[in-house]
Amino acid sequence: MFRSLASVSLVLAATNIASASLWTIGDSGNPDFYTVQDALGNVLVHDGDVLHILTGTYGGFDTGDKAITLEPGNSPGVVTFTSNVRVRSSATVNFEIAGRNATLPSGPTDYDVLLISGNLNVEGTLGIRLTNGFAPIYGDTFTIAHTTGTISVSGPTDLPTLGGGLSWNVAVVSGSTWFGGSGSSLVVSVVPAPGAAALVGLAGLATTRRRRA
Repeated sequence: MFRSLASVSLVLAATNIASASLWTIGDSGNPDFYTVQDALGNVLVHDGDVLHILTGTYGGFDTGDKAITLEPGNSPGVVTFTSNVRVRSSATVNFEIAGRNATLPSGPTDYDVLLISGNLNVEGTLGIRLTNGFAPIYGDTFTIAHTTGTISVSGPTDLPTLGGGLSWNVAVVSGSTWFGGSGSSLVVSVVPAPGAAALVGLAGLATTRRRRA
């Protein structure tokens, strides 16, 4: 359900329509929309707009040909979908990470998490945003999505640069701890960058050789 067109018209009359690019989606209160699919199908939502999906429970959605950015969670938060979620190639979904802890299903959480009763298909851009000055370290792992079905990530990634010879790894893992071991999980973790890993391996080999000598 979309809030009254009259209220939106007042907002757009007060501001330039080109700047009205952030839309709030919530399952209660007075958001711009009550479902993601309603927002995607509304003529007021244009390519380049951002859909901020507040913590709550929603039906699944398909972004279609809309070139929009999805930002789930209450900066951050846990968002539940009751059926399949598909982010097509023209769209982006961003996850915020502000720490290492997540309490499911309703938080508090330091990073965005999707709980999906169905499949997750990310054909568009998968982005990670670090917030609140958080700096991940080697070994940090963040499970940003749990599904009862499959997960497919086939699009590009937009990941923040990590210092100290570190890099990101994005992996789909069979089984979800939240859904009792069935389904799938989408996990991002901090690992040595490829070049750094090679240097670590060479350093270890050199140390072993010195000990043998």
